[in-house]
Amino acid sequence: MLRIYQGFVMSGAILLFGTAAVFFAVIPGIRATKDLYDSLNVVKKETQALSGKLALLEGISEEDIRDRLIILLSAVTPEKSVPTIFNTVEGLANLSGVSIADMSVMSPGSLATGAASRQSATEKKVGASSLPFSLNISGTYDQMRAFVGQVNKVRRIFNISSFDLSIAPSGVVQVRLALAAFYQPLPTKVGSVQSPVSPLTQKEEAVLAKVIQYPDVSQATTESLTPLLFGENRDPFAR
Repeated sequence: MLRIYQGFVMSGAILLFGTAAVFFAVIPGIRATKDLYDSLNVVKKETQALSGKLALLEGISEEDIRDRLIILLSAVTPEKSVPTIFNTVEGLANLSGVSIADMSVMSPGSLATGAASRQSATEKKVGASSLPFSLNISGTYDQMRAFVGQVNKVRRIFNISSFDLSIAPSGVVQVRLALAAFYQPLPTKVGSVQSPVSPLTQKEEAVLAKVIQYPDVSQATTESLTPLLFGENRDPFAR
C-alpha cells in the first residue's frame, strides 16, 4: 500500500514540477520571445522610415532648404512681428508714393509667439493665425492703384478684408483699408521616426515659387513702382 502511495507522490511531484516549469519558465520565455519579435519589427519599420527620409533629404540641398525657410518665414512670420508689418507698409507707401495718414493694429495682445489665440474657422482653413490692422492712406488715383495692386503681392503676406475709397473735390484720393497679416508659430515638437517626410506637391511648389517672386519692400525707400495707367478716366467706379 505504501508503495502505491509513493507512486502517487512521485507522480504528483513530477506533475507539480512540470506545471511550475510551464508557468515560471516556458510561458515567460514565450512572452519574452514575442516581445523581442515585436521589438525587432519596430526597429525594422523605423529603419525603413529613416532610410526613406535619408534618401529624400540627400536629394535636397541644405542651402536650398535654408533659403526657402528664410523666405517663408519672412512671408508668414513665426510670431506676430508688428515691426515687420509697419516696415512693409511704409516701404510699399514709399514705392507707390502714397501718404500714410494713420495705421493701427487691432487687439495685438501679447506680441510673444505663445500668445496666439484660438484660431477661427477661416484661419484654420488658411493654416495660419492672423493679426488684423487698419490703414488710412491718401494720394493720387494712380498712386492708390499702385499701392492696392501690390499690397497683397509683397513678401510679408497681407489679406484685404475691407476697402473704402473717397475722392475729395481737390482730386486727392483717400482709402481706408482693413487688412490682416499672417503668422504661424514654429512647431515645438519633433515628429516621431515613423512620421513620414513627403516631398512638396506640385501645388505646394507653385505656391512657394509664387512667394519667392514677391518682393521684400520692408527696406524700400527710394525706388518707385511703375504707375498703373488707365487712360484719362479717373472714375474708380467706371468700367
